[in-house]
Amino acid sequence: MPTITQLLHRRTDLSTFLVHLTRSYGGSTARANLLSILKSLRIEARSKFGPAGGLGNLDPDSQKAVCFTETPLEHTWTILEELENPRRQVELDAYGLVITKTTARRAGCNPVWYTDMTPGTGRDWLVKSVNDLIEQAREVATSDEGVFDAAAFAQNPIFKLTPFFEQMGKPRDILKEFWWEREWRHAGDFPLSFPGRVVAILAPADDHDALRAEIGALDWVGAQWVARPLLDPRWGLERMIVALAGIEATEIGPFPSHG
Repeated sequence: MPTITQLLHRRTDLSTFLVHLTRSYGGSTARANLLSILKSLRIEARSKFGPAGGLGNLDPDSQKAVCFTETPLEHTWTILEELENPRRQVELDAYGLVITKTTARRAGCNPVWYTDMTPGTGRDWLVKSVNDLIEQAREVATSDEGVFDAAAFAQNPIFKLTPFFEQMGKPRDILKEFWWEREWRHAGDFPLSFPGRVVAILAPADDHDALRAEIGALDWVGAQWVARPLLDPRWGLERMIVALAGIEATEIGPFPSHG
């Protein structure tokens, strides 16, 4: 009789890993942002998420999170494709990091809770209950005299949960169906204090040599990062396996090289 761990290790639709992909942001390329992450040993939470992301009276950083996907490694390329409908609001690039779910969970990562907003279901959308809790928090923070306590409002426990909510469906004119990306989030910056816990660094194959040289030159942390394998997220699974195993380039592929 197998244990649940033995069972899940054979589920190819369930990944052992989480992937964080970088993008061009703030005038820096996705590649430059990856190098910044490796140098600073942290992934910075830059964007606000969830139903409270646009609220005032909150610490502007309280709803910011770092995003990951649990898409199996060999399907990471699907996160990079330009889509016609629905279009992504954020275009990611082929640079990033791979960590295990165990590492992520110990650091406080959690799967995103997708709430359906499909019209015509004859029921209230689940996010309405979340919005009701936010409104209740506003009422609790308002005295009988009508004085609003912004600090008490911001400290309400609901705002610990809201960064982890995401919607799916087509409540208006825009289709929003990204549950298949299997997103996980970490509230606030994600620490990378131990580079050895990172499974691999992601980058396009034609940039591996140049990127590895730049990684090796990163102050005192370069020597720690340069030992991490480099994978191209557009590779297939078997190509990733041989790279993770450290097989020499001349020995990779179904046919021997000639010349």
